[in-house]
Amino acid sequence: MSAGQFLLAVLLVGIGGGLGSVVRWGVRELSTRVAASRDSVRAEQIRPWTTFVVNILACFVLGTVVARLGSATGSGELVYLTLAVGFCGGLSTLSTAALDIVELVRRGTFSVALAYLMLSTGSGMAALWLGLVLVS
Repeated sequence: MSAGQFLLAVLLVGIGGGLGSVVRWGVRELSTRVAASRDSVRAEQIRPWTTFVVNILACFVLGTVVARLGSATGSGELVYLTLAVGFCGGLSTLSTAALDIVELVRRGTFSVALAYLMLSTGSGMAALWLGLVLVS
């Protein structure tokens, strides 16, 4: 990869990551605002599940991208970098999921925190597999 291609790849990963992060933030904000308009306690309860939804969505999208492009080269590699590395990387967030689990434990809902952890892992793997299978 030449220096110019490398810089283009960095730019595309950054653009994809920025878009994914904005979508993740937007889903969380919109969901929280809608829930808060009904009940402020409900807004706190819905926050972890918005992270769950975007993480599962990111896994599904990643599965479809990998199934469609595989180990792409040339222009396909640039699309892969933009979508798989950038967008899906920005959309999904292990750090926020970990924080959500800690907050659930702090609220005294250990069983919900454990279920959230297990559901996030299992559902993420299932969504990735589903994306791979549906596009293949």
